[in-house]
Amino acid sequence: MSFKKVIATIAIATTVTGCASGQMAQTRLIKQVTDGVEAQSDEIRLRNVKVIKSSTGEGILIGTLVNWSDKTDAITSVSINNLPAIYTAKTSELLRNKPITFVGQVANADAFIENLDKTPGYRVPVTFTFANAAPVTLDTLVVNGDGIYENLERYGKAATLVETNP
Repeated sequence: MSFKKVIATIAIATTVTGCASGQMAQTRLIKQVTDGVEAQSDEIRLRNVKVIKSSTGEGILIGTLVNWSDKTDAITSVSINNLPAIYTAKTSELLRNKPITFVGQVANADAFIENLDKTPGYRVPVTFTFANAAPVTLDTLVVNGDGIYENLERYGKAATLVETNP
């Protein structure tokens, strides 16, 4: 094979396989690698935010908020699917590096709506408003309340159980 054919073959192979995409490769541009979404308002980071649809139809918020600033802020309200969420917390204050966590063994807050009219797989807006930082609205995935989301450890509530017939 001639030198020109080898160069032409290499050029075609890298173009066809996408190896020449470099910094703009599609796999490098993926932002959401889990069910949860992320956002930021000033120095408040919102991580792994999603809504679980329980067997009773509740829309239960999961996620963690962390303030990276020395300036204290506070959550003033939460809405799920454009409805005010029932929000309870040990404290609404966002102190530097003291997370507010919705659901789990370290949960110190709970937010939910009683009747979520969206089915799993769809997305709903979740809005957090703060005392100082700008409000944040996330386009959040609704996940079915089964598997790892079947028995949720929630702040101030018993685990959400799915009833089964023996």
